Order: sequence, then structure tokens, then C-alpha cells
Amino acid sequence: MVTITPSFRSGSDMARRVKVKNLEPLMEAFEQAGRRAPMLAARALHEEAQEAFLLSQQVVPVRFGVLRASGEVHPPSVRGSKAFCAITYGGPAVPYAMFVHEIPPSRAKHDYPTRWKYLENPVRVYARGMAERMTVRVLDMLNRPFNIGG
Repeated sequence: MVTITPSFRSGSDMARRVKVKNLEPLMEAFEQAGRRAPMLAARALHEEAQEAFLLSQQVVPVRFGVLRASGEVHPPSVRGSKAFCAITYGGPAVPYAMFVHEIPPSRAKHDYPTRWKYLENPVRVYARGMAERMTVRVLDMLNRPFNIGG
């Protein structure tokens, strides 16, 4: 399974995992990679996490700038055949981060373009098409052509 795990540094139970669909071509690319597959998966996943992070930076609430500045894409890790990459917000802003992430618009005002679920929603949106993008990334790393449509 390939996952992006957005979470808060506080170690709270707010961590979410996003499952990626349409993995067959990606798994074929990993077969071509052989023993290098976990390392290539981690590298491709880290690139995907960086892109999702950029989306979250556009909508993270900014009261004093501490929360936005605390955002970070961590280096990927590999455990067995699984690759992980965390995107976090928090640090000194953990109480504020948890507050603004979980309070719905019906109970709190967020100035446009900021919003609640500033990390979870961008990651879920970015997860669409991730398998296809990762397949291209992995094949590119292998320096093999990517044949679209068969």
C-alpha cells in the first residue's frame, strides 16, 4: 500500500491515511524496479507529498503566520514494502492547528482562502490521480518509456 499520512506533530489521533486507487500500472512499474522499488516509491511519494503540501499552504489559516510556517513535508520512510511520507503542521502552533483544522465553517469564520481541514482536504483532493502520476515518476526514475494506453 502506498500512503500519504498527514498528521499533527502533537501526536494526536488526527492522523489520516489516504488510499490511492488504480495501482495496477504502478505495481507493474515497481516490478520493473525490482529491489529498488521501495526506494523509488518513497522518492515518488515524497514528490507527491510536496505537491499536496503546496495546496495546503494556500488554504492554511493565517492568524500570526506561525501555523503556516510550521508546515513541513518530512523525508519519506520505507518499512518493508511500504513507503510513507508525512505532512505536518503544528510545532508551537499545535493548539491553534487542532482548533482551526477541526472547527467547521458553521462554528468558526475562516477568511478566504483559508479554511478548516486545511491539510486533510488538499491531500484527499491531490490523491486523485496519484497512482498515475507516481507511475510516471517511477518509470522516469527507471529511465524507461511510459506507454499511455497500453
